[in-house]
Amino acid sequence: MEFCWGLPIYPTSQHQELFNAYLDHSKRAEANYFDSVLLSVAPTAVDPFVAATMIGMNTKQIRVLIAQNTNQVIPTHTAKALNTLNALIGDRADINIVTGSASMTLARDGKPESHDVRYARTREYTDLLQRLRKGVTTFKGEFFYVENSDIYPKENPEHRASYFVAGSSESAMDAAARYGDAYILYACDRQTLAAQYEKVKTMAKAHGREGLKYAVLVDIIARETTEEAWKAAYELLERTPAALKRMTKLFLKNADSVGLSRYKDLSGGDDFMVDKHLWGGLSQVNPSNSISIVGNYEEVISTLRDFRDAGADYFLITALASDEHEIERIGQQIVRPLKEEEI
Repeated sequence: MEFCWGLPIYPTSQHQELFNAYLDHSKRAEANYFDSVLLSVAPTAVDPFVAATMIGMNTKQIRVLIAQNTNQVIPTHTAKALNTLNALIGDRADINIVTGSASMTLARDGKPESHDVRYARTREYTDLLQRLRKGVTTFKGEFFYVENSDIYPKENPEHRASYFVAGSSESAMDAAARYGDAYILYACDRQTLAAQYEKVKTMAKAHGREGLKYAVLVDIIARETTEEAWKAAYELLERTPAALKRMTKLFLKNADSVGLSRYKDLSGGDDFMVDKHLWGGLSQVNPSNSISIVGNYEEVISTLRDFRDAGADYFLITALASDEHEIERIGQQIVRPLKEEEI
């Protein structure tokens, strides 16, 4: 089991404060059993490659998972930047390939296109990334065209980066199965999680591919007692401004993502429960990751074991109801025991 800590997005004009926070989180994650940190490409985030360079040069072991939106960058740029960064920090960077989900966000960078068109681009993007790592490449696709492209610096063949492909739709699963090194799924109920992983494994095998990682993105609200955990969860809802809740609802309404569509119909009438210990209350405050595991430490560990049994071996963790001790709490009380089970 590998664990990645999702670095918070800090919309602030105090840039030095933001970078200090990124670095502080990364060092604490490194000291508390996490294997990597995730850098977002959200509109309110800083450039992930620049931030990853700072983190990589000021840490020793932790990996950096760098989000790249296929609507914003071209594969040759991503490949060159990734190889350069890995040469600089000792081969500790990977790529999280995202496709975008809502026109109100996509329009910031150009004309928003349909779900199918975006994922067709993502397939080409990931396919070309894999071809470029093999050497001189000529590729003539619908979205990308290169002739005799040769990326410098070269990737270290003994420490290859991983390309994670995120998404819940058939198109996302196809892109991951054909060309990805790992597949990321938004957290959902256990049955859906297991079925989706199994489908990607079957699709990958049909293309002669095995050995993909299977990742899940999930929020964690963990405390010493169950009561404390639920108190923290509902306090998060209470302190969220009404304006932010309205913006979240609008974003989900405009998103054509299959993964996010599961959150649209969650309501407080059923206490936002999705499955045992799985709470969808974050659908009111955070459109990108709306499912939390809520409970005491053993309840959270048990749920992560269930995810592992469903096929997940890589866990991207966020903690929106966090305080200054959250990384240590989750690292020491949840990640460490799970890793010790595997020794």
